[in-house]
This record gives sequence, structure tokens and C-alpha cells, in this order.
Amino acid sequence: MKRTSALTGLLGLVLLAFGIIGYALTSGGVARLFISVNLIGGTFALVAWLTSSWGRLSELAGSRSTRYGANAALYSAAFVGVLIAINYLAKRYPYQFDLTVEKVFSLSPQSVNVVRNLKKPLKMYGFVQEGHSPTAEALYQEYAYASPKISYELIDPNRHPEIAERFKVTTMNTTHLQYGGDKGEGTNVTELTEEAITNGILKLISTGSKQVCFTTGEGEADPDDAENPNGFAEFRKALEGENYELKKVNLVTEARVPTSCAVLVIAGPTRPLVPHVVDSINSYLNHGGRALVMFQPPRPDGSVNQTALQKLVSDWGVTAGNDIVVDQVVRLFAGPALGLNPMVTSYLPHPITASFDKQTVFPMTRSLDTTTSPKPGLIVTPLARTSDTSWAETDLVGIFQKQTAKFGHGDIKGPVTVAAAVEANLDQLKRGKGTARLVVFGDTDFAGNQYIENFFNRDFIMNSIDWLAGQVNAISIRPRTLRASRFSLTIAQFDAVFVLSVLLIPELLLIVGIAVWWERRA
Repeated sequence: MKRTSALTGLLGLVLLAFGIIGYALTSGGVARLFISVNLIGGTFALVAWLTSSWGRLSELAGSRSTRYGANAALYSAAFVGVLIAINYLAKRYPYQFDLTVEKVFSLSPQSVNVVRNLKKPLKMYGFVQEGHSPTAEALYQEYAYASPKISYELIDPNRHPEIAERFKVTTMNTTHLQYGGDKGEGTNVTELTEEAITNGILKLISTGSKQVCFTTGEGEADPDDAENPNGFAEFRKALEGENYELKKVNLVTEARVPTSCAVLVIAGPTRPLVPHVVDSINSYLNHGGRALVMFQPPRPDGSVNQTALQKLVSDWGVTAGNDIVVDQVVRLFAGPALGLNPMVTSYLPHPITASFDKQTVFPMTRSLDTTTSPKPGLIVTPLARTSDTSWAETDLVGIFQKQTAKFGHGDIKGPVTVAAAVEANLDQLKRGKGTARLVVFGDTDFAGNQYIENFFNRDFIMNSIDWLAGQVNAISIRPRTLRASRFSLTIAQFDAVFVLSVLLIPELLLIVGIAVWWERRA
């Protein structure tokens, strides 16, 4: 009878302890039931133990087992105190880290760089259904964690129509960004994604947009073409998302490159540039211009003629080959196959490739070569190289008509350069004053609609634009279009999961353990 009474008292303490913990940590319907059962059951068990053991309390107080029990209770209290202190410090000084390989639960380096350079406070107003959205709150929390200047608030537009009207919000899941307080500037973002919000912040903090000019008239890729896989509509969207203005210029009919062009893009012309166009581009560069030059693959039938463009870039230290880079693709049970979409994972040191270790793909690319002894004043840097198994194939008939390629005489063994950057000191070159910059790609399609979102092509091309435009602080890895899936729970569901997994199961295990120990002790 005495042993049964003591076991009842011990189990009563366990029930009371878990009831108090549940009361402190949870508040849902399942939690209230759990708390009530534990507190009532624990109280009855303790009362039953005290009633049956009242005369033995003084004897128990002086026993060795009681002293051991008191020490155990003291140690347990100390342990709980340490846990409370750790939780308090974690709340006061929060720190989080992402163990996923691609850091899918963290902001991209570009977003972190943008928000850490904020000069004024930024508040995010999330207009969501019933003022509650786990997805929106999780995203806003990431921004608030990255910068102390960022705060956020979730608003139900149906309950607070005056706020929605003030910020001109008309659709649900809209984020209003207010920069510099109530009298500062604001903008609305209708997509609940990191990319959209970061681009919205960039538009607010930018002092002015820079113009990117695309040449037209010679078969270049069209920034308005969204239907063609090789069109540049997605590239245009990426540029406009980062506050660049786009303009198309036809240098055949215009006297010169407009002075408003921060960057001139020559996106794979298929017809030879006329002398007037070449002179206009060189004149633009000689006055400190910035150009992005992209080649098309040569064709055995001569349908792509870029000799004038090859001559233009060779004057600035880069040679474009009349070849196509091939990389062996090993297929299961089939052996090596012709690979015309070489992958690139090797990048040389340069501001464009700083901290860039991602994979890019260059479909049907020419090889580029940098002059071993460039003219004084020219700094030519290879940016990206293909693998050791690749080579630059000069047999165009074999590739296009026979679909075969084999390394032979005249071919260039890999690694093969497919992108290069040029910085020209115009004073040393005696061409003008200041500095000109070029980025040359052996490929055009890698930035087209079909491939720009493959791997990290968009980051590479945008980093090149940023370097040319002098926006070095914007060079980074941008937000991924696809983010990790999140499993969202309501408060009631979270309470139920918490009670079952964190409280009930450990409590049952502890009770069973005590009962087994008690029986073996007999």
C-alpha cells in the first residue's frame, strides 16, 4: 500500500509538471484539454499521496532517498533555469542559419546586400486575407532579420479599407513598401516573392535608372520578342526588374550611339555590320562607352556573317573563333555523344565573377581567345571556361550536316574561354579620355528566353550589365524564381502537433519509465 501511494505521488508530480509546461507554452483547444487532464489528475494524485502518507512525512524528510530526491529536483530546476536563460538570450539576440545546400530558406545574397545598405527605415505592409498569411510573414521576417531598418505589418484590407485606399492597394496579397517614413516614397508589389520585393526595394532606393540600348537592324536578338525561344523578352524583364530602362537603337539610320546609353548591347547580329555602324560603336567606346557583345555560332553555309564584329572586338583584345565549342556528353549504355550545350563551372577572378561558383550553360558558343600581349592600356580577363573534356570544333560541316565531331588538327583543346571582359585605359591607348569597358560572349542564346533561367545564366548576364554600368554593388546571386515549399499550420494545428509531439509522447514515456523502474526496484 505504501509503495502504491508513493508511486501515485510521483506520477502526480509528473502530471502537474507537464500541465504547467503546457499552460506556459500553448493555448489551443487540444492544449486546454491536455492541460486540464494533467492538472486535475496531478492534483488528485498528490492529494491521495498526502492523505495516505501524512504520518510518514517527517520520517521521509530525513531519509537518504529524500535527500537524493531533493538533489535531483535541484539539478532539474537548475537545468530548466539554464534552458530559460538560453531561450531568453536567443529571443534577445536572434541568430539563424540555413543548413540547406542552396540556402533555400534564406534571402539571396543580392537581397541581403540591398537591405543592409538601406539609408532610411523601410516598412512592409502586407495586405492579406484576414490579416494572416504564414507565407507572407515568413518572407517578411527574413527581410527584418537581415536589416534592423526593416519592419512589417500584416493588414486585412476588408477591416482596414482606409489603409488600403491610402496606399492605393486594390488586390489581395499586395505588399506596400514605404521607404523613409510616412512622408517618404512608396511602391506596391503585387507578387509575394523575394524577387519581386527586392526589385521593388531597388526601385525605391535607386537615385535614377540607367539606360541599356539594344542595337537593331542587323538580325540581333529582339528584347520585345517573347514568342521565340531565342528572343530577349525575359532578359528585358530581368533588366527592368532591376530599374534599368531599355531602348532600341538602329545605328544604320542613326548618326551615333545616343549619349544616354549607359550600356550598348550588340546581341548576335547575323548580317555584317556596315562600316558606319562599326565607326559609331568605336566612337562610343572611345568616349568611355560600355558595350556587351554577343556572337552567334558560325554556319557552314555562311548564313551568319560576323566578320565585322570579330574585327571590332579584336581591336579591343578579344579574338572570336570560327568554331563551335563541343563537350562530350556520356549517356548511360550509349557512351560519349555530341554535346553542343557545354556547361561552365570554372570562372576566373573578376568583379563580375566575385563569389560566383554556380553552373551556367552556353548553347552553340564560339570560342574566345585573349591576346597574350595586349596593347598597353588594355586589360583583358577571361571570365568563363568550359571543362577539360571540351574542345573548339572547326569542322562546321561535320556538326551541322553529319552531327559528328571529333577532336582533330586545327581544333582548340579545352578548357575553352567562352566569355571575357575588357577594361581599356583610353589615355594609354591614345583613343580618348577615361575608361571604356566591354564584355564579350561567344554565345547569344544563353541569354535568350529558353536558357536565361537555366541554372545561373541570368545572374551571369546581369552581373555583366552591372559591371559595365558601374553598378558594382548590385553584382550578386539573385533570388531564385522557385523557392522551397513551406508547410503552413494554423495556430490550432500547431498547438495540436506541439502537444502530441513535445508534451504527450515524452510524458507517456516518462510515466512508463517510472512505472517500470518502480516495479524493478521492488
